[in-house]
This record gives sequence, structure tokens and C-alpha cells, in this order.
Amino acid sequence: MLLRFNVFTKISLLVLLLLIPVLSLYTYSNRESVRVIENEIQSGTTNRLSSFAAQVESNIYQLSLYGVSIGQDSSIQEYQRPDFREQPYERVKLSVAILEKMNLYNAASKWHSTITLFFPRTGDALSTDYYNTITYREDAFTRPFLKSWEYTGDSFVWYATEPTTAMSNPRSARLITKISFPINHVTAMLDENKVNNSGDPFLFNPEQGSIRNHSANAAKIDLLTEKLKSSKLGERGGFRTKLDNTEYYVSYIRSDSLKWYYVDYVPMQQILSPITNSRNLFYTSIAVLLVMSIAVIFVIYRSVQVPLLKLVRGTKRLSSGDFSVRLSHSGHNEFSLLLGRFNIMAQRIQELIENVYEEKLRRREATLKHLQSQINPHFLYNCLFYIKNMARMKNEKAVVAMALNLGEYFRYITRSENDGATIREELSMVTNYLEIQSLRLERMRFTIEVPDELMNKTISRLTLQPIVENAIVHGLEPQAENGEIRIRGYAEDGVYRLVVEDSGIGMTDEETQKLQLSLTKPLDDNMGCGTWNVHQRLIYLFGEGAGLSYSRSDLGGIKTTITWSDKTIE
Repeated sequence: MLLRFNVFTKISLLVLLLLIPVLSLYTYSNRESVRVIENEIQSGTTNRLSSFAAQVESNIYQLSLYGVSIGQDSSIQEYQRPDFREQPYERVKLSVAILEKMNLYNAASKWHSTITLFFPRTGDALSTDYYNTITYREDAFTRPFLKSWEYTGDSFVWYATEPTTAMSNPRSARLITKISFPINHVTAMLDENKVNNSGDPFLFNPEQGSIRNHSANAAKIDLLTEKLKSSKLGERGGFRTKLDNTEYYVSYIRSDSLKWYYVDYVPMQQILSPITNSRNLFYTSIAVLLVMSIAVIFVIYRSVQVPLLKLVRGTKRLSSGDFSVRLSHSGHNEFSLLLGRFNIMAQRIQELIENVYEEKLRRREATLKHLQSQINPHFLYNCLFYIKNMARMKNEKAVVAMALNLGEYFRYITRSENDGATIREELSMVTNYLEIQSLRLERMRFTIEVPDELMNKTISRLTLQPIVENAIVHGLEPQAENGEIRIRGYAEDGVYRLVVEDSGIGMTDEETQKLQLSLTKPLDDNMGCGTWNVHQRLIYLFGEGAGLSYSRSDLGGIKTTITWSDKTIE
């Protein structure tokens, strides 16, 4: 905890605490400014588009209103009388008067339009289009008329009937009025709107494409048209999108009369560039300040924190028992002197510890020799009593076998000063012992299953034999039926186990726990020294985790497990 809040950490935290509020406040202020400007951009674009749409709709409404009201004119009503066909001169005179009225309307209207009147009853047609001969054809009016304007590629067309109920069946109408105006009127208004404002307005229809002003950016409008086709558009609204890595705000309004959308778009970055430049300049200043702060912190870290951390780590290693630790130091400052004194102290402590450790090793070796020496007479006594009993029973074969086994045993423990033995050597001795016991107890059988990878592992001499002897004496001999001894070996992740199981009389759980507890107590007169010595020697040689453990066997008796780690002994 002290290391976390030293001077270096406090300085670093102070720098961060100074920068974080400044960055937070400026970022919040910048975002609010951008949000306000974006709202103004969106509101301004929508308002300009609404004004443009209102102008277009006003002109279209004026044309539509004339198409509806023209059928109420008295001269037109008179012209379509069937008996009027009998008076050619009057018909021509009246048609000229009707055309003059329609031309006067065109002159008064903002948009020049072409007005054509069809009279289904008489089969006549009158039109302000003097350059084309227009006649009435019944097959031209077979489908119902739409209530909106139709786009024909170069103009918008709208039909009205008298009566109005004949829109669904034009053949039943007394008069059909066709009004059309060229798209030049629309493009002219788009040009005017672009000159007066900063947008680039156009008309859009999902099926028929777009109508643009003459100076429109065709590439951007094509990209935007694709986005509009894939979007679900309402009556009016707006959205933000990216075109060529530039963000735009797009506003749209749907025309009820044309069924097209008025669309305008403005670049957000272009308007926000002053704020963006100011923000970038501020962040650059903060970055320079941060780099300078890091440089100062780095100098403090190299001069103070690094030597201090070395000293702390060295102290921790020294306290954990690593007395060989030495700290490297350079320079001629106060920390260099301190690290040099630390190395002298560590060297002196190591020399003292090594002396104490050597003395401890000598005592440990003497203890091991004493523990192992206790096992030899114990086994010898058992063998001599067995030979005596077999001699009384005139069992010469058992006497000879035991004598040979006893000779092999003393050859095994006296042939070398090495206290260690391989598992192969231990199993050879135990096999000889079990064969002799099989002669004595004809009802006993044994199996040994130890993997080859365990055979050359080293363990202290006479580790396995006392365990097998206890299994026979205390497990098999007290029961009348046949007995079995099973020895198996296991190796896993550097931990090795030898398991000795018997089918003897067994023990209760309480007795097993009591037997396990006795291995950790000092040796007394009421305790057998064989297994206790084995357990103590394993702990001395291989450390904590090694030793004997008892449990109940599936064979019915006791299972004794010998465990040790992946070490070798000399």
C-alpha cells in the first residue's frame, strides 16, 4: 500500500487529475457548441426546403385550380352542346374566344403551361399548343385518371374532368382538361434556390429518379439517390449520412400534388470547420503538455523510482530466503551508495546462513542414518524368529529360502554406502520376501504392477518392505481364508505413488484415522517403528507432501499409499 502511494505515484496522479477536468470541461463545451450549430443547420435546411416546397406547391395549386374551374366557363359549356355542331362559323368564333381565355390565363400565371380541352361528346379538342395537331382519340382515355400529377420525362401532366366523378371513367366525362408544364420551371426554381442559399436542392422519386438544378453535383446526388431509395421516408424529415467520407445533413418534404420529394443537403464539416480547427488545436496543446509531463515523470522514474523498486524487490527476495540477491547499480548518487551497502549486507547474511545450513545438513544426515538403522534389526528379528519356527516344524525348504533371503537382504543393505535405491531394486527385494512368505502361508498370493517409467526412480532403501510386512502380519495372518497382496505404481505430473493393498481383516474408519495420526507423533514403546520410520524418512528426503497415507481397500483390507515428489537422493 505504501508503494502504491509513494512520491512518484502521487506526482503521476496529480498530472492526470489536472488534465482530466480540463479535458472533460472542454469536451463537454465543444460538444454543446457542435450540437447547437448542428441543430441550427438542420433547422435552417428544413426551413429553406419548406419555403421552396411552398413556392412550387403554390404554382402547382394554381394550375390545378384552373383545371377544375375551367369546366364551369359558360363559353365552354356552350361549345360542347351537340346542336352547336350545326353552326360552323359560331363554333370557330367560340373556339377562338376559348383559346384567348386560356392564353390570358397563361399570361397571368407564373408558370407557362399547355392547356388542352377534350370534348368526348363532340370528339373535338382545343389546345394552346399551336405547334402540334391534337385530336380526340377514345383509346387515349381508357384508364382512370390519377389525382396527382404524372411525370412524363420532360414535363408534368394533370387531368381534370367535368363532372369530377368521371375521373375513374374518362369516357363518361363531358369535358377532359389536360394541363402540363415543362420541368424547366422546376429546374429554374432549383437554380434560383441554390443561388440564394448554400444547399443543392433537387426532386426525388423512388421509381423515376431525380430532377436536378443545372449546376448540381451529379455524382453526390447519384449517391444520395441510392441512399434515399434504400431508406424508409415519411412525409417530411431529415437524417445524417456520409458521402465520400463527408458527413451531410439531408432534409426532405413529400409533395402531395406531385408525389415527389423535395430534397436538400448541406455538408456538416464545412460549417463546423472553425470549431473543429479550434478543437484540434486545443487537443494538440494538451498532447504537447502531456508529452512534456511524461518526460518529467520519466526522469523522476529513472532517477528515483527505479532504484527504489530495486531496493524493495531485493528486500522482498532477501526476506523470502534468497540470500544470493545482488542489486546492480550505476552512477554516483545517494541511491548508488545505498544499493552498494545492501549488497554487502546480503553477502554477509548469506555467509552466515550457509554456515547454519551446513550444520543443519549434518544433523539431518545423522538423523536419517539413525532412522534407517532402526529398521535393520527390526527386520532381522522377524526373520530369525521365522527360521526358528520353520526349523522346529522340520520345514527345511522354508529355512533355506529364508536364510537365502536374509543373506540377500544383508548384501542389499551393506553393498554400498548409498542410502538410496531404485524402485526396481526395492521390488526385487520385496518379491523375494513375498515368495518366502508364500511358502510360509500357502494361502497367500501377490501381484505387482508398476510401470517402467517408475522403475528407475530413486527412493530410500527399505521403504517398501515394512509396508508389505505389516500387510501380511496384521492383515492376512489373522484371517483363515486365502489372502492377496497387490502392489501398483503410478506417475503423474512429477508426483509418484506406490500403493500396497491387502485383502486382510481391515480396519474401521476410526482406526484408520488413528493409525494415520500416529505417523506424525514421536515414536514410543507402544508404536511399531517400521512404518513410522518409513514415513519420517520420506518427509526428510522429499519434504512436505511426501509420506504414507492409509485408506480402506477394495480388496477388503487396508490400502497404504507411498507418495513422493520428482526428486532424486544421493
